[in-house]
Amino acid sequence: MEKQQFKVIVFEAVADEIQEAIDYYNKKQRSLGLRFYKTTKNLIKSLEKDALLYQVKYQRIRCVKINKFPYLIHYELNEELRVVYVYALICSYKNPDESWVKENSRS
Repeated sequence: MEKQQFKVIVFEAVADEIQEAIDYYNKKQRSLGLRFYKTTKNLIKSLEKDALLYQVKYQRIRCVKINKFPYLIHYELNEELRVVYVYALICSYKNPDESWVKENSRS
């Protein structure tokens, strides 16, 4: 059985969040930021085929953990349009009250 293919659309704010994490990890250890970037990029790319693997956590938003890093990719899936919308990259150590969820919540 062939997996469905989805188009992945990454919101601009996610690029800023990725860069912030890269900068943080590069300060901690040389090339750790690059490792974070490659891991994150590959995981986002994998959503083209694997978007259905991850559970809905809240309001139609699915989350996938980045391996070896305390970050979750938050995305929504539109199966009719065959599109994945990547909304945020959130560190699991951050206060959820400060997250994008309250600002961007939908009904």
